[in-house]
Amino acid sequence: MSASDLFRKTSVAVNAMVVVVAIAVFVLGCRVPTPMGEVIEPEVLGTAVDSINRTQEENAELAKYIVYSHEFEINLQEDPSRRAAGEKSNSIFDYVGEPRAHGLRLTPAGEDHVRQIAQWVQQTEPHEITPQVVVERSNTSKLWTTEHHYPVHYNEQLDELRRQVVAKVLESYGVLHADEIVVVAPAYPTGIEATEAAAAFENSIYSYRNNTQRSRQGN
Repeated sequence: MSASDLFRKTSVAVNAMVVVVAIAVFVLGCRVPTPMGEVIEPEVLGTAVDSINRTQEENAELAKYIVYSHEFEINLQEDPSRRAAGEKSNSIFDYVGEPRAHGLRLTPAGEDHVRQIAQWVQQTEPHEITPQVVVERSNTSKLWTTEHHYPVHYNEQLDELRRQVVAKVLESYGVLHADEIVVVAPAYPTGIEATEAAAAFENSIYSYRNNTQRSRQGN
């Protein structure tokens, strides 16, 4: 038997097997039998996507009630050792820029956000639970008892004062019981590191350039 005859017979056998499998799938349907005898019928591709996206969107709605640390002005602290002995404070929460303490005032973007929060809270239906307004816990304070005074520490006193500021602003816009719904807590949405943000920015620029070049070539 020559090589060509062998190849021809092999091809015929393979084609016959493919036809048999195709007929079996057509007759039995796209179902996978399980060891227990039940039949798994795969859902149509994309069936669960809408429900998953809807759940993610509903969970993300609560994130708009978070007032982030960057929506407050910079936390500038003064080293208590630079003050006169009689002027030193027992608090670790001393600031540059007397007579007004820095780190409490909302930035212009922060003010706009709190105004929006006031509107959203007032639009809550009576049968719905009033969402909590979260003031993100700060981690940019210096601790004078440490060696290098790096601004990486929590500051409960600063957080409480910021909470009071947000509550007062909400009350001024007509939100009832604002002091009860404003709390201090970590922001639960996961952020990204600086290196990840830089990579995302580079990817967006690269994609924009590629799309621009393709559109020019298409024209």
